[in-house]
Amino acid sequence: MENFKFIAGQASSIKQYKNTRSKVLKCCANVYFNKQCLAKKIIPNYAKLKFQNTSPAAQLTSKKAQSTRIKDKIKFLLMKKDKLNCELYEHHLKLQKNGVECGISFKIS
Repeated sequence: MENFKFIAGQASSIKQYKNTRSKVLKCCANVYFNKQCLAKKIIPNYAKLKFQNTSPAAQLTSKKAQSTRIKDKIKFLLMKKDKLNCELYEHHLKLQKNGVECGISFKIS
């Protein structure tokens, strides 16, 4: 890989871009994890509910509440991902304006 020299203003922009990109990737991984949990009917620890009642109605309600909690988490993560993608796009445009390549190339055919 080639060594590039950047000025201080570019370095801070590159760091912001890199941090935002890592947040987007973590968010995507969390969405994938939660979708896999729903598909395989596995309840992660953060969604488990503990209560004393063991009646069939209470167990059914508990399962519904747990799956609803996972679905809400997925919705929250997707909104967060959209917000982060907008920030990432702004950082990308800022870097392109300063003449820094971000490693993302778009092919128009």
